[in-house]
Amino acid sequence: MGDGREPAPDAVAAALLGDGPHRAVADVVRARLRMVPEGARALAAAQASPEDAQKRELLTAAVAHLLASDRAFAQYLATTGLGKPTDPPTVQLRSEPGTVQLRVGPPSAPPPKGPTTVQLRTGPEAARAQAALAARRTNTGIVAALVLVLIAVLVALGVHLGSRPLLKPGGPGLAHAAQPLSDPALVRGVLPGEGAMPRGWQVQRAPRSGTGTTGPLPCLPPDSCDQQLAYATVTFGAASVQTVEFDVVAFASPEAAAEAFDSTLERTAGEESTAMAIPRIGDQSATRTDGSSSAVALVRVGGVLLRVRDEGPGAALTAPGLTVFARLLADRARQAQDGRTPDASARGTTD
Repeated sequence: MGDGREPAPDAVAAALLGDGPHRAVADVVRARLRMVPEGARALAAAQASPEDAQKRELLTAAVAHLLASDRAFAQYLATTGLGKPTDPPTVQLRSEPGTVQLRVGPPSAPPPKGPTTVQLRTGPEAARAQAALAARRTNTGIVAALVLVLIAVLVALGVHLGSRPLLKPGGPGLAHAAQPLSDPALVRGVLPGEGAMPRGWQVQRAPRSGTGTTGPLPCLPPDSCDQQLAYATVTFGAASVQTVEFDVVAFASPEAAAEAFDSTLERTAGEESTAMAIPRIGDQSATRTDGSSSAVALVRVGGVLLRVRDEGPGAALTAPGLTVFARLLADRARQAQDGRTPDASARGTTD
């Protein structure tokens, strides 16, 4: 299950049936799917028409994508019956009051009929002892199963035991384990391409990325430069007179990013303007204007600090354009921290 795809068909079957030996795991799979808009839609459609092959294929693709993007959940699923390969034939002992059955076959196989089952009769005292032992094992098994289900639900919600969870910005308050973006390639993926920008905008300065504080971006948190992991930057232009620069800086924790947000805001030239006020975006957001032709938006999403600088005639007079760009970058940063490939776009908007 190295790539997270193998158990997808079985997980889909369990999610649709909701019963059988994997009922508890199916509940967890459904809960995890409903946390992702695409997964929730695919699950609802497949449950409404479980015999529809196309809808099952879409649900299978949604489960496969979930397992590929959420390693913690994929690792959990690998520990369940859905993630384990079919066992080879084994010799098993199956006991009932007064009877011990010896049979050959995989654990999931139904009790065989005919001469493949050997029964050893036992006396009444032995039968009573077996019944008591079975009851004790059943109670222990129920407790163990409940513990496993609880852990599974925590994993499905993205809560890593022993670590501090990050609340998903704008979400329903469910915790998810956003991983720091230490790889410059992942940080660079947050930057929009021309296809994600409103029409008329073209790359003016090619994307650049790197680690730590090397390159064009200095250390932003004044007392903890080691917390600054990676950066990426790109500049777009429109009509030869308007430019917008996107900067993305990833930190080791949301706390370090919040410290960098405060210090960067203090060092940003310009002043706060009510005319340039933008709606709250991400965990923190603020704007600064410098004259009538320069505006900057700072946004923090989890452990990532975003800066959007709009330069050109009238850039500091109206907020819609800056809001579009800031929200675009924030959406892509959130997707990256959720383990997904950023694909948010402002193509259908105008600046």
